[in-house]
Amino acid sequence: MAGSLCTAVGLVVWPLAGPAGLLYLLVLTLATMPGWPVGWALFGRQHAAGWIAGSLMGYFLSALAVWAAARLGGASGVGFTFAWLVLCAGAAWFLRIREPMIALPSWSRRDTAGLFVVLILVPALVGSPFLNLGAQDHEGVRHYRAYFTADFFWHVALTDELIRFNLPPANPYAADLALNYYWTYFLVPAAILKADVLPTLDVETAIKLNHLCAGLLFVGMILISAWRLVPRLWPPAVAVVLTLVAASAEGTYALWDLHSRGLPLSGFRTLNVDAITHWFLNGLTIDGLPRSLWYTPQHAMACSFGLIALLAAGSARISLGGAMLAGAALAGAVALSPFLGGAFCLIYGVAVVVGAIVYRRPFVRTVGPHAGAALMALVGLGWCVSNQMLEGARGVLQVGFTGHAEIAPILTAVLAIGPVLLPALMALARPWRLPEASMPAVAALLVGLGLFYFVSIAETDPIWVAWRAGQILLVTLPGLGAVFIAQLSARPVGRAACGLLVTALLAIGLPTTLLDWYNAQDITNREMGPGFPWTVRITPAQQAAFEWIQQQTPEDAVVQMDTSVRGRASWTHIPTFARRPMAAGLPISLVTMPYYQTRSQSVRELYGTTDPRRAWTIARTLKIDYIYVDDVERKAFGASAIAKFDRNSAQFMLMYRNADVAIYAVAD
Repeated sequence: MAGSLCTAVGLVVWPLAGPAGLLYLLVLTLATMPGWPVGWALFGRQHAAGWIAGSLMGYFLSALAVWAAARLGGASGVGFTFAWLVLCAGAAWFLRIREPMIALPSWSRRDTAGLFVVLILVPALVGSPFLNLGAQDHEGVRHYRAYFTADFFWHVALTDELIRFNLPPANPYAADLALNYYWTYFLVPAAILKADVLPTLDVETAIKLNHLCAGLLFVGMILISAWRLVPRLWPPAVAVVLTLVAASAEGTYALWDLHSRGLPLSGFRTLNVDAITHWFLNGLTIDGLPRSLWYTPQHAMACSFGLIALLAAGSARISLGGAMLAGAALAGAVALSPFLGGAFCLIYGVAVVVGAIVYRRPFVRTVGPHAGAALMALVGLGWCVSNQMLEGARGVLQVGFTGHAEIAPILTAVLAIGPVLLPALMALARPWRLPEASMPAVAALLVGLGLFYFVSIAETDPIWVAWRAGQILLVTLPGLGAVFIAQLSARPVGRAACGLLVTALLAIGLPTTLLDWYNAQDITNREMGPGFPWTVRITPAQQAAFEWIQQQTPEDAVVQMDTSVRGRASWTHIPTFARRPMAAGLPISLVTMPYYQTRSQSVRELYGTTDPRRAWTIARTLKIDYIYVDDVERKAFGASAIAKFDRNSAQFMLMYRNADVAIYAVAD
């Protein structure tokens, strides 16, 4: 099975990057090594949990080492290597720990085989979407499915900014300000690219490879978490597979809706299939786990760290040292995604306290050691604060059963996660039969549903919290589902019923994943969506202009395009493809702040005015070095407004022109 998994991964990596891709995986493996002794100390080196948790911890520790090297002026291959060696030397201390700090049931070779089978789903799910992401046609046009413009485009721009290693990084959409975002996950790929050990590897490809490997650890940790409740091969494997490929009934609902209205079933190509609860019902929505693999690996990795900690929270006894290592996992979750990390801290605390009460354990002796976990989680929060990741986030959360949450709340849950929520609820129907280790999963269900229905980001992004709450639910529900599957199949009659149930749930949920997978890799769709094209095209002329910007302008040059008229399709073209910051942007992946709107309005005036002096004054005020113009600006503002750039050499100088794009320098 290990060979099959390696083959499946290779079939994605080789077409993406060839030998450079395999070397990237090797370097990434080295980045995980410092955490292996930590994972073995937690769960033992004979257990898959020790290896998967250790790899995750190693990735996080390597990110911290990269950060430390950069802050000390060693942002280079030599500096990163030295920091990594120091980290490995320090991590070797954990090799002295022979007995696992957290006792888990024994892991068998059959369990390993099941793990590998489940992991094969990761390259199967990401293969075509990643291979078609940025694919070039015979005319030289590069194509990107619109699904990726909100996250992947942003991740490329963020990694490019991090490669400069001026920490904290500058905001690519407000170049003179620090970036208030959780960028920890992206430090490792940025360091690999900065070290220039793989000169043929571009940022986009490195990000895809990183996402693939993070996805393997993510799914592996979900399986370990479910296996902890039912420590034998097939019930947790079935539960995880259901969650991966059949968690949502939205695809089936969409097909039924198309059929009932007499429309061709091919109409799914113009639907956001895994968001039907929002598109059709105007309610909340939950993104399935495939979307975590495609779009939000930083949040997925935070969930992985949260699951490591919950393994400790479900233990009847734990030492202070074990609790502190579990707390280190919580710190990692907070550093990778502060909201999710905070949610897992809450789940951890609820599971420990309620578990001590329900199972009548000595309260102080049971809960006391977990103070070490709380302390480590606070260290993670301090990391975020010291790096200005949380500034501007205060006051954005809104508590209450309002907005989209009020609209069809039950139907929303049934459609969004019904196929995996049902077996979990069936397990809860007989709580006295739940294993003691299930308390973290129960706490996660309660906290996840509470966040889903009662917390939102006021006005700016009313469904962002629902996405994160959905991730919490989807990574913890498989454990409860596995309990029900195991209980149902304990007798011969129950096995038949279990088979029918799993078949029915697959039939209901699988269409969502299949349709969403097809759409994610479909770059032949040239139709317009609701305000954006389903496929974003980067023409050869645009590519040439972006290449000129990269080669002919200083790294810190501020290059501006107008984002107020561009919308979701091209809001980040300059930071993503030209690798330069803008003075003003409307970033759809960041918390909306007033200065984004104010600056963008000024840029709109810069392009729209026919007065060259006024345009020049705005550009100098915003510290813009270069002005970018293509058909978007020409159509939006007209020839008379754009002509000011060409006929006023005292304020603007033409530096580059091709068939579609012109670039002007702003005079001093």
